[in-house]
Amino acid sequence: MNKQVLGHDAINQRFASLMQQNKLPHAWLLHGLRGVGKAMLAQSLAASYLCESLTDTGHACGQCHGCHMLAADSHPDFMQMGILWDEKKKKFNRDISVGQVRDALSFLSLSGMQSQRRVLLLDDADAMNNQAANALLKGLEEPTSGSLLLIVCHDLTRLLATIRSRCMLEHCSPLNEVDMQQALTSMALHENIMPLAVELASGCPGHIAVFQDNDVAQACLQWHKQVADISRADIGAMNDFLAKNIQIIPHDLIVAIFMLSLQETLQELTTSYAKKEQIFKSAQALLAWPADVIRHSLRPVPALISRILDIRSALKD
Repeated sequence: MNKQVLGHDAINQRFASLMQQNKLPHAWLLHGLRGVGKAMLAQSLAASYLCESLTDTGHACGQCHGCHMLAADSHPDFMQMGILWDEKKKKFNRDISVGQVRDALSFLSLSGMQSQRRVLLLDDADAMNNQAANALLKGLEEPTSGSLLLIVCHDLTRLLATIRSRCMLEHCSPLNEVDMQQALTSMALHENIMPLAVELASGCPGHIAVFQDNDVAQACLQWHKQVADISRADIGAMNDFLAKNIQIIPHDLIVAIFMLSLQETLQELTTSYAKKEQIFKSAQALLAWPADVIRHSLRPVPALISRILDIRSALKD
């Protein structure tokens, strides 16, 4: 939680100002694209709220007992909740359950152990099922004194309007060029992955944080070469590559790298509106592949190859 938060100074300052005026809303909803640093920002806000010796600017000092406990993930008045890992199935659950939300709200309702404050950070809030969302709504309607709820959401439209209306809404924009360059520098990526990292990040450093793992970085470079010419790519070699690396490369990156090549192909393509519409529909199906694998328990490699073949067919027709 000591990592520097880049690109969201205005939100940090607004939070600090409202806290100093004792006008802090009890629920903050941070929304925006994946990878822009919403969870890191939420952790920074939590640190400020629980700090025992704020700086003159209203931010966490990083030196007090509370800050040290938070940095060590041992603060008794802080709880983070999100999609749980299923150890038996060796994968993440599909959604956030009502039981998780009720447990978290029970945590918020208790008196703070270290202070009179408690913080709940709810990550991936748009993954709550209907029962969980309704339980959260009840908690928002009856906030406990001293409690702070920080909600991180990637798709605002998937949250109930009644939840949105009870929160301080803060949109987290992609990082500008200067902040993005600083984020890339701090990652210390290998120089051979840097050009691809810059293309894929698009102001969202979280998208390419996995490139700090050299195995992932090299696998992504190989995949980028495989899909460089979609119309002539060797489907058999592509299938073999995916079979070996599907567990290494995040699914959203597999799609993002493919889409880079597809966009370059489309820029050079002169064709009819009907054909472009067919390609667009095939591309939409590809973009939905990561979510469909989870939602429908699909075998990832055959499902992906099928959608790539649909795009190739649309390009050739």
